Amino acid sequence: MNIKELGEKFVTHLHNTEINLTENGDGRLESLNSEDDITDSLRENFKDVNFLEKGHNRSFGDIDVEIDGVIYSINVKMIDETTGSYNGGGPKVFNYVLFGGKQTTWKNLVKRVIENKPTTIHSEYFYLVYYKRSDKKPQFISLTDIHRDSIVTNPTNPIQLKQNLKYIERTESEKVDFMIELFNEVLYKRAEPYMLLQDMI
Repeated sequence: MNIKELGEKFVTHLHNTEINLTENGDGRLESLNSEDDITDSLRENFKDVNFLEKGHNRSFGDIDVEIDGVIYSINVKMIDETTGSYNGGGPKVFNYVLFGGKQTTWKNLVKRVIENKPTTIHSEYFYLVYYKRSDKKPQFISLTDIHRDSIVTNPTNPIQLKQNLKYIERTESEKVDFMIELFNEVLYKRAEPYMLLQDMI
């Protein structure tokens, strides 16, 4: 079973399971506190899956699985149906997908892209999207398989995902081009105020 097949099994399980949310008036804190309820349910119901222990690579995904020696990081996103867009990651995600690295800075990442632009992506980064208090089916998808129409970039929270993520099939080179395009767009938006100040645009 590959990671996408496993992801669809996760989706079916969560769609048919009532998850008791950790209630909180702050929606963001409620989502954060309830993510363990999601991951605990998956661990309990998929005993044959090699889940890495909690805390492994925590700054990256909320849950990690190993298939045939490859570790896949999965970011659990719990959102309301009314949520317009939600955070999908920043420089660490770009670094992970393109180079397999973790901690980095924008400046170091730019240097890596200039000096050694990849021809294939290094690692897939997955999202498991769960809609709170909704009958809407969860989604499991890799960042590089998300249609451009489903992503908004901004300088503060670089990758913003929209509701109802659209899937698109890309070749390996197209995946790299897609990530570099997002990267360039984020960098431009981060630099735009300075360029305005200096009358460069």
